[in-house]
Amino acid sequence: MGIRRMSIVLALAAAFTAAGAASAQGRQLIVALDPDYQTFDPALAYEAYSLMVLHPTYDTLMQFETNTEDIKYGAAESYAIAPDGLTYTFKLRKGIKFASGNPLTANDVKWSVERAINLKGNGAFLAEGVSSVSAPDDYTVVFRLSAKDSSFLTKVTSNVYAIIDSKTAMAHGATNAADAATSDKAKLWFDGHSAGSGPYILESYTPQVEVVLVRNKNYWGKAPYFDKVTLKSIKDPGTQLMMLQKKDIDVAFNLGPEQVKQVKGLKGIAVAKAQSMTLTFMLMNRDPAVGGPIANPDVQKAIRLALDYVGMQTIAGEGSITPVAPFQVGFFGTVPPRDPKTAQNLAKARELMKKAGYPNGFKTTFEVPTQTVEGMDLPTLAQKIQSDLKQINIDTDIKTSDIMVALDPYRKGKQALSLWYWGPDYPDPNNQLAFLPGNSVGLRANWTAAMDPKLAALGEKTAVETNPKARAADLKSIQEMMDADTAFAVLLQSARQYAYASDLEGAYYNDYYKLNLAAISR
Repeated sequence: MGIRRMSIVLALAAAFTAAGAASAQGRQLIVALDPDYQTFDPALAYEAYSLMVLHPTYDTLMQFETNTEDIKYGAAESYAIAPDGLTYTFKLRKGIKFASGNPLTANDVKWSVERAINLKGNGAFLAEGVSSVSAPDDYTVVFRLSAKDSSFLTKVTSNVYAIIDSKTAMAHGATNAADAATSDKAKLWFDGHSAGSGPYILESYTPQVEVVLVRNKNYWGKAPYFDKVTLKSIKDPGTQLMMLQKKDIDVAFNLGPEQVKQVKGLKGIAVAKAQSMTLTFMLMNRDPAVGGPIANPDVQKAIRLALDYVGMQTIAGEGSITPVAPFQVGFFGTVPPRDPKTAQNLAKARELMKKAGYPNGFKTTFEVPTQTVEGMDLPTLAQKIQSDLKQINIDTDIKTSDIMVALDPYRKGKQALSLWYWGPDYPDPNNQLAFLPGNSVGLRANWTAAMDPKLAALGEKTAVETNPKARAADLKSIQEMMDADTAFAVLLQSARQYAYASDLEGAYYNDYYKLNLAAISR
């Protein structure tokens, strides 16, 4: 055999070997991101990136596909709303099976929602308005609400309403009993397994390393293109970019402005840009025992006026804006964003500091998670804020900690001044009412309803208002009131920019799920 012919034969053999290896591994999608998830128990998960994993592993009655404007059917095939607006009846698709092979029934829906309510996790407030769930037959689920809720259909797309295989979950310690908060023992199991009927199964989770999903062979819908999806935890945007250029990953999800500039125009790489619904904000505690001088409302107003919004938007990157209150531009009823060029007023800020009794300022701790949000490093933003606040004699000691460590005192209302971010739990302005006094996020700043009963009452009215015109007017009033007085400083609504291998299709941004992994193909 001649040398040339032998080379051809060896090359062909190598090609067949490589093809065989690729075939054995199946089609794989690898995404690099800087996640914040802490658990994959659908009833407990509450972080911004959790739904990227839970959406493809669990069905919900309703869902979104490529955007969050049009709600679609999920496990339900129809629904009806009673004339009084308090009863929602869903008819389930027939023939849906969980990954275990067990049939999905109305009782699984009932059990799953009751478990989420009784576990009392951070997202349980999404089901607070549900007074009862019944399953009159295997394919009918009836929700009875305690009050009208114009956002209920969007709420049932959240992971709190994810449909769990109750038989499998109970076999691993789960319960929907009234004392589930203390008697349920399934969280650790859920962190490494799934019990859903979605297109993928959670195969493994290694904290701070990766999440691995594999195709669900029992999936009732169209099979996803990729056999395996790996979400790699890569904090550094520069590392994500390098891995994408080397083709070690398919998607670099947390690129900052500088990385986007570097990657634009490179062959084989596409850049996507979209408006994120992620807010970055400062929490300012209203409890003097926790916040000290920060608790003074005039100090909080002074802080908002001292901030350089142009500079912060520059750090966040092209496309970022600053809403006047914690209501994202793009949601129904949101007023136009601030003009960053006129929002800073140091003279007025200093007057307010004097009025509050702190003309010479004070020192405080500024707590910041070491997290990258939409490509922006929070500690870097904190340094900019630190510089701004020095101009009104507020000296901040920046205390950074891992997101896993920072979340607990934040949720318990133990931080005086802190920098945080927020991704909506469901795409509706009612979601943002959580920031009002007496509501879940408001209470993290110890901002109680008694401190602003008028605003709290208006929030309660808006939550049940179904007339669009009246609802828009209420939302406008809420934003105007929070612009004047609130325990938060809304800093940024980020733009989302990420890059991916240009041969991918369907890698569209959806602020709810971030990426709809089951819709991506090559």
